[in-house]
Amino acid sequence: MYQKYERYTVEQLKPQLYQIKGEWKDDIHDLQTTLLIDILKFQIVDAKANGQGVPFAICHQGISKVKDMIGSDIGPGFSHTVKKNIMGPEGCTHLGELMLGSIKAFIHATARQVPSKKLEALYDAKWNEWMNHYSDGCIFFSQPGITREEIIEAITKAGKS
Repeated sequence: MYQKYERYTVEQLKPQLYQIKGEWKDDIHDLQTTLLIDILKFQIVDAKANGQGVPFAICHQGISKVKDMIGSDIGPGFSHTVKKNIMGPEGCTHLGELMLGSIKAFIHATARQVPSKKLEALYDAKWNEWMNHYSDGCIFFSQPGITREEIIEAITKAGKS
């Protein structure tokens, strides 16, 4: 039997700064990441990784590649940047997957928060991106006439149950 555990925690440290902690554990891996994201720039401003459990000593070299993500913009092409900088022959596939999962958790968490006046334009622009992205890949978002407000209400309600 194989079992894998993933966990993501998103915390707002300052109005524009979010910390995302990611964890990946299975029978031979125990990886952790910490990302700091500036939501005004939609950019990674710090990235750390730790491999307390890895199958090979050389894996630590691959894990150190997480620093290559500092300064990366989150948006179109981000997955390609992760694959290029982290998941290549000198990197770690699982670390890249953990990085992508952390960004998804960040987007899910911040989509639920009502922004301050300063962030409203950014929030609106990101929601338009998400609406376009998910409209062909999610049955709920694809409903004819569904509004952003209805989606936010449903997500908020689901998060409370």
